[in-house]
Amino acid sequence: MGGVRAGAGANPAREQATQSRCTPDPSAAPHVMASPRILSTVLALLSLLLLLVALGSDHWLVDDAVLESLHEGLWKSCLNSVCGQISSASVSLKVTRVFTVLGVIAGSVSSFALLASFLHSHPGSVSLTLVSFLGSFSAGLCAMIALAVYTGEFAGAVNVAPGQVTFGWSFGLGWASFPLFLITGVVTLVAHQSS
Repeated sequence: MGGVRAGAGANPAREQATQSRCTPDPSAAPHVMASPRILSTVLALLSLLLLLVALGSDHWLVDDAVLESLHEGLWKSCLNSVCGQISSASVSLKVTRVFTVLGVIAGSVSSFALLASFLHSHPGSVSLTLVSFLGSFSAGLCAMIALAVYTGEFAGAVNVAPGQVTFGWSFGLGWASFPLFLITGVVTLVAHQSS
């Protein structure tokens, strides 16, 4: 009844074991932080690859008429496997080209920053994961603008001749890169905040 708790300070080894279970292991922290960076690096490279393939391929718009096969991309048009450069591009096609190239540049910056972040996380005063976050969102925004402009320009051609003129797989890859860049940005932001 003297006010002394029974067992307080009686077993210092037990108290130390309890504290060590509650204190995080500092050696586990780099492994935990690397997981979002690895995921964001894979996503960044995948989304960049999709946008690069979309940019360089010529199946954005496809016309599968009975006798002839026509498909065109941002740079060339092909009729029955004979391809030629698009000589007079519309303003919408030029805008699509510019924003797609800007998306590839921003996606490349994002990817290289993430790859470099495995070697050095802070060269100077700039965080590479933050640079990658900004690059990913910029790439996603540029891809969205490019594909929205292209969709707006050629949706009429697709709607006029249903079943003949369609958007091709290159166009689909471009649209697939847009949400992947945004997801990359979110995962990269999580990696930046956890570091």
